[in-house]
Amino acid sequence: MSEELQYKIIRVLIVESHEIIRIGLRTLIESQPVLQVVAEADCFDVALNLAVQHSPDVILLDLLLNDGNCIEHIPKLLQDCPQSRILIFSSDNEEQTHLHALRSGAAGIIAKHQRAELLLKAVHAVHAGEVWFDQHIVKLLWQAQVNYQPPMTNGDAVKSYPYCLTAREYSVACLASKGLSAKKIGEQLFISEKTVRNQLTAVYQKLGVESQIDLCVSVSQLDFFKLPD
Repeated sequence: MSEELQYKIIRVLIVESHEIIRIGLRTLIESQPVLQVVAEADCFDVALNLAVQHSPDVILLDLLLNDGNCIEHIPKLLQDCPQSRILIFSSDNEEQTHLHALRSGAAGIIAKHQRAELLLKAVHAVHAGEVWFDQHIVKLLWQAQVNYQPPMTNGDAVKSYPYCLTAREYSVACLASKGLSAKKIGEQLFISEKTVRNQLTAVYQKLGVESQIDLCVSVSQLDFFKLPD
């Protein structure tokens, strides 16, 4: 069996305003045997049409395109291409811009100054269902709600685990907040992927969030996600 048949090709749409950067990204991505560039665009309207046409696995998206900032259009892109995962390729260092992109549905953010190797890892990670943040974004998420205080009520369970989470739910929430996929969480906790998904459903309900991205953004206190000894 050939290497191409052994591994599923990850199909990538490059959406970047600068031609020279698109050329570099295409060269980098197509140097990998399991990655394929299906199309390129420099503005959102063209990107949307190409995404619908090619159904890419990953959309590598620059936030500042030739037709303006595209953050507000991310939900539309995901609505028309629900199978695609969006990885933001950003030169913007504004914290609120990154948080807005995540809340809009992006699966991850990588800064343009990062190494090529890290960009490739990010593409593979978001395709595998994980959430990708570089160190700067992780720090931002932990600091996003500096005034957050878990509600305290009577009961030993709440004293140990906020929001009445069970010990298992708390462990799953910890790992999910770091961007791990359900499969990898299951491997670390020695439980099935289905069990992880069931636990996450309970966690989301108790915390009042709708997704893993919401978990990362909304429940962002480091002390909250330290497992008791």
